Amino acid sequence: MRGLIDKKRNLIGNQISSRSCFFCCGKKGAAHFEMIFSFVFFVGFVFFLFMVLKPQDTSTLSGSVIAGLYDSFEEEVHTNLSNMFLKAEYAGMKDCFVIELPGRIFRYALTDSYVTDLAGTYADSELTDASGDLEVKNISSFFRVAISPEFNDDGIAGCGTLDNYELGSVVERRVVSYSSLLNMTERYRVDYEGLRSDLRVPAIFDFAIVAENMSGIVMEPQFGIPTSVEVQAQDYVVEVLDKDGRLTNERFTLKIW
Repeated sequence: MRGLIDKKRNLIGNQISSRSCFFCCGKKGAAHFEMIFSFVFFVGFVFFLFMVLKPQDTSTLSGSVIAGLYDSFEEEVHTNLSNMFLKAEYAGMKDCFVIELPGRIFRYALTDSYVTDLAGTYADSELTDASGDLEVKNISSFFRVAISPEFNDDGIAGCGTLDNYELGSVVERRVVSYSSLLNMTERYRVDYEGLRSDLRVPAIFDFAIVAENMSGIVMEPQFGIPTSVEVQAQDYVVEVLDKDGRLTNERFTLKIW
């Protein structure tokens, strides 16, 4: 009887051992399957990112650099410009008159002035930014008044006060300063690395800025752009203001390589 009991115990023990081995092997197989599936999923995800982002496509990166270069360029060379019409019938004994511009109607600071009559004849003028007093040579009854830091108005004195005058609507906008363009052109020649840093161009790129119809504004390497590199270029049209009150549309080409 005892022998029969021992045989049954051994049989049951063998069955339990077999089941334990089965579950153990099943768990190991499942773990291997999960590892393989995770690896395949990771490789597929990396491949998907590679195809979508295209890190090998340098033209996409260069295009972003050009767009950033234009934003930095415009910020470096911009200036403010305010324009208005003035009706001032001065009949006094002086050869010039002075009016007080109401500062509340201007968003930009009252800096220097450039004044002409409606025919474009220049009238000497001076603007005092502290008080808003504008002194104008009395050459007409109707004037065009421009105000910008780009100007350098002439000093005139001894003008008669005029209280009865009319101002037209004030038009204010940002334009490109010609004098700032000249300064940037000089910096390109003598301080290229500093200018590149200020314009936030990555060190792995070089850049050039060329104006189509302004011979004095050429920012390119002295010996030209190397022919062995791929150049990305983009044209932009901006308004350029000079110290003589001329406002022109100019085409600039920005290049990255």
